[in-house]
Amino acid sequence: MSLAHDDADFDAKNGIIDSETPTHTQLAALYKQSFAYYTFRIRLPSTLETIANSLAKDKDVLLAVYGADVASDIEQTANHIRELRSNILHNGNLLPFADNGSDAAVWNTFLEHLPQEKRSYFRACWLYAECYMYRKVNSIFLTSRHLASYDYFSKQKQTAAELSLDAMLAVARGTRSNEKNAATFQQLLKLNLWGNRCDLSITSGKQIKPTGDAFDLIKELDENLLVDDTSAIWQSLHTANGEGIVELICDNAGYELYTDLILAEYIIDKGLARKVRFNVKAIPWFISDVMTHDYHWTLQFLSDQADPVLSELGKKLKRLTEEGKFELAPLEHFWTSPYEFYRMVEVNPSLYERLSQAQLVIFKGDLNYRKLLGDYSWRDTESFDTCLRGFKPSNLCTLRTIKADLACGLPQGLSQQLFAKNKEWMLTGEYGLIQFASK
Repeated sequence: MSLAHDDADFDAKNGIIDSETPTHTQLAALYKQSFAYYTFRIRLPSTLETIANSLAKDKDVLLAVYGADVASDIEQTANHIRELRSNILHNGNLLPFADNGSDAAVWNTFLEHLPQEKRSYFRACWLYAECYMYRKVNSIFLTSRHLASYDYFSKQKQTAAELSLDAMLAVARGTRSNEKNAATFQQLLKLNLWGNRCDLSITSGKQIKPTGDAFDLIKELDENLLVDDTSAIWQSLHTANGEGIVELICDNAGYELYTDLILAEYIIDKGLARKVRFNVKAIPWFISDVMTHDYHWTLQFLSDQADPVLSELGKKLKRLTEEGKFELAPLEHFWTSPYEFYRMVEVNPSLYERLSQAQLVIFKGDLNYRKLLGDYSWRDTESFDTCLRGFKPSNLCTLRTIKADLACGLPQGLSQQLFAKNKEWMLTGEYGLIQFASK
């Protein structure tokens, strides 16, 4: 996690503290030795530059879709994106939204309640500031004449899926005759966990191709699974009557969504639930997050493959969707809000009530984990239950490869051993957690 240039002047001007995040405080870019600081000095400016450049690169495609009038939109939008980049690099303020997004009022209320001294990128809680940046990008597009509904991450997500084709085929071939037992279910949970490593937001959009046999990889990575509650998750479904609903809070499109679908197929085929409901994002989010059109595109992509195993799988997943056994949840802007999940019961009680009716809620990925824990510097040995701060609408679990410097529920002394091996072990995605909390 090395910085490309000397930030001494910036640090002095903005009161940056040259330390790690103190225990029991919010993670923030205020602390120079945190991943949050690196995120706002390097990763997010790089992401914004990629978005601005992609508009110019895709100009011919956009002209073909939206007509000649879109040309001025492309230039203006790219300029606004670069202004946002500059604003972040100068620790600008988190200003209210003036667009017509249905969540603008929720965001503005949230911002009003932030202390004045915590309304800039490097002083706000990392979670708030990073979510704000992605919502700000959306605001720029919403206020354009022609690009309001354009998914500026769509091409990257589709490319990621195409690069995963070999891995998808190997997984499909290995899962067509699964048995209903704990070992198989636990293996599919681990497959789903490690699928989370293909996360474009962590690489600022640079593509990652899954390689090797996925099931061999699961065995190899078992020692990197720092908490393994897969047995308890199996029990939560296996001991129920099979008539419940599993709510899946999605993370990335591409290969990870594919492994979500494989897990969901097993849950339905083996009678562990009557429905799996996919909760996707309402706006383009953290580069690779699933939106409604990504879900449908993926099913069509699989159906269109020449290999009959993938093609038949794609058609089967379409049937499960048509029959209502797979269901896309109503779009909820809560998933793209700045709020931690323990605040859901007050901010969005109807969503909390829906989740409370599920047999199991599965939270995918690093950002959902950060929202479960609240981007708070917990001691890594504190229990998952404690860190949820009362958020327990139902049985819930989290499948997360570690890409940010927070964790909980680790055995005593384990993190010290890992830091001795690699001081940046929490940022690489090489380690994972599968944690469960019963209602």
